[in-house]
Amino acid sequence: MSFLKASLLEESITGFKVGQKTLLKVEYIEMKKSVYHQYEGGPIWMATVPKEVGGPGQTFTICPQLLSKTQFLGELPPLTMKNEGDFSWLPAESEILRASGKSPIRLEIQQRPVVEGISTFEISMESREDLGFVPGLGCFMETRVVDFFGRERKARIYHDGHSRPWLGLRKGRRYPKVSLMSFDGVRLRIAYGSPEIRVASIYLADPAECYSIEPHTPQGWPPSGNPHWTPSRFYTIELRRVLEREMLRSRYRYPHGRLGSEIAYSIASRELGFANLILNDPSDGGADMMTRDGAAIFENRLVTITGAMSHNTLEQQILFQLSRLKTRLESDLRFYRLARVGYAFLSYVERDELRTMMFEMRRE
Repeated sequence: MSFLKASLLEESITGFKVGQKTLLKVEYIEMKKSVYHQYEGGPIWMATVPKEVGGPGQTFTICPQLLSKTQFLGELPPLTMKNEGDFSWLPAESEILRASGKSPIRLEIQQRPVVEGISTFEISMESREDLGFVPGLGCFMETRVVDFFGRERKARIYHDGHSRPWLGLRKGRRYPKVSLMSFDGVRLRIAYGSPEIRVASIYLADPAECYSIEPHTPQGWPPSGNPHWTPSRFYTIELRRVLEREMLRSRYRYPHGRLGSEIAYSIASRELGFANLILNDPSDGGADMMTRDGAAIFENRLVTITGAMSHNTLEQQILFQLSRLKTRLESDLRFYRLARVGYAFLSYVERDELRTMMFEMRRE
């Protein structure tokens, strides 16, 4: 490291002011590399050279300048991401080709192989006014994506000026590293975290477009000894796209939970007339779905083990799953004080058909 007087920087850099915290792009001429630094606002600037650039005893010629948002985005190198979780319903890799704009900024991304006919897509993200800085990680730009339901998800773009950039998706107070981004025309899906890789889905279009719903009258229902909270509505569901059929065949629980919630949303919005629904992530705690005013809450489930069951075994499995949903709804109604009614949706595979049944429970 080396110490330089801030007054020297003020003389040398256009726009630099002593005492004002500033981000700098510093070119190390001999190494042909750039590094992003932060001046903290004191009388001196301590320049710590990363080990990838040089070491003790070396002398460098530097060219410092102020770092702007436009420059930060414009100098991001392409970023290739891999399907490290080997999820069958996600592409093998995706690549951020370029970033541009001020606010919103635009990320141009290519995915391989194509997903639902989409090879290249663009994401629009709102960004905060100033760049941030984390020692050891470099600069970051904080952004947010607003989804179809009006909710936002925050993410950060990190780059130190010389090494590989990376993205972080906000989870709690942290920003776990993103390993893949994909878009299927409805969902922006982001794989993140390590060693356990999770997938977040951000809806950029109406998920109900993926499903066809037809009322269904089951045979032999209700079974003997059926409880008073018997399902009151029954539907047959058709998956319109190849992608959702692949998710249904997946061995992972997450895509099944995602499909179950989307089917419930499609029925609640199109068949029951609910508006302003909020579809929560299946991996989060609490109700799977609710109205924006909190007056109605929903629990959703999809099971695939029922596909080849006999009629009697299937009936018992359905009753078991409905009992579990009833317990969840009772807990939700105690927790969500504004909720007056709860709905449970159970989707299941019966032979080659996808069925859904629903019951409701009102606060006593």
